Amino acid sequence: MLRRTLEIIGNSFKMALQELLKNKLRTFLSLFGVTIGIFCIIGVLATVNSLQRNIQNEIKSMGNNIIFIDKWVWSGGPDYPWWKFVNRPYPKFYELKEIKERSPSTQYAAFFMIFQII
Repeated sequence: MLRRTLEIIGNSFKMALQELLKNKLRTFLSLFGVTIGIFCIIGVLATVNSLQRNIQNEIKSMGNNIIFIDKWVWSGGPDYPWWKFVNRPYPKFYELKEIKERSPSTQYAAFFMIFQII
């Protein structure tokens, strides 16, 4: 049984090698296509990593004394208890003035708003 399996595998490899040598153009085009595909994937991943690093550096350049106030927490995931946060109110624009007045060390404050089209 084992000998028969090894013969089949050996013959398969021999036949595949013969086909590769016989059809050189098809072999070259297949390898060339796979090579281009791999380089495209590597290029996309490098671009995404570069953009991510650039955005992180821009945020870091603002400093580490920034406070974000939002209805939702930034961490998520499958265990995210959204029901704890769904009834929280969204921050209002007039609350920005309160933050400026109540924290004397605040030099700058900004209000960020996202519009959703339903």
